[in-house]
Amino acid sequence: GINAEYGHNDIQEIVCYGIGPIATCKIAQHQFAVLVVISRLHPLVPCSLYDPVLSDVERDYISRHMHVLPSNDMCCKSVSRPTLFFMVHSTRRMYDNLLQSNWESLPLLTIIGNPFSSYRTHTPDATLLCQAPHVFHCSDYVSESPLPPYTLLNVFNDTVAMRLEECCYPSKPVFGTKQIVDRSQDEFEIIGESGKG
Repeated sequence: GINAEYGHNDIQEIVCYGIGPIATCKIAQHQFAVLVVISRLHPLVPCSLYDPVLSDVERDYISRHMHVLPSNDMCCKSVSRPTLFFMVHSTRRMYDNLLQSNWESLPLLTIIGNPFSSYRTHTPDATLLCQAPHVFHCSDYVSESPLPPYTLLNVFNDTVAMRLEECCYPSKPVFGTKQIVDRSQDEFEIIGESGKG
């Protein structure tokens, strides 16, 4: 199960951001199918999803499998229990908003998404500090586990399961307001040489 697979003993909620248009994108369809499988394997764990690009028809279909969040919280959900965030091929701004909203409870987060280590490797420190300061400051405290191989290359390429370690994090810096995330105007982020575009 997800608890054993991704190293958290007590996942109590699943949240998905940025699944993409499942009616027209095969990659999004495969990612959604995996999310549904995870949810069905853990029927007592509530699962919710949001992406502003979804049509009414897509929202209706998804609602048969899980809760569709009614509004765009810009990936700023604050958690008080161990939560798995399914954020495959999201942007650094989306991860940064999530980290900022949970700076006092980071060890409760498990994130399936782009490896923070890749941001540090492929992005100049000054740029990352400007665009995603919380990702920058957390990158030294994240354990990353690769996902099992998947049939189609681009569905989970450059994707890992991340846990934020129990440690003494730096005092929460003041970075201003959370960054507006509008997926309808945003491209998928590519890290390194391969990614979803």
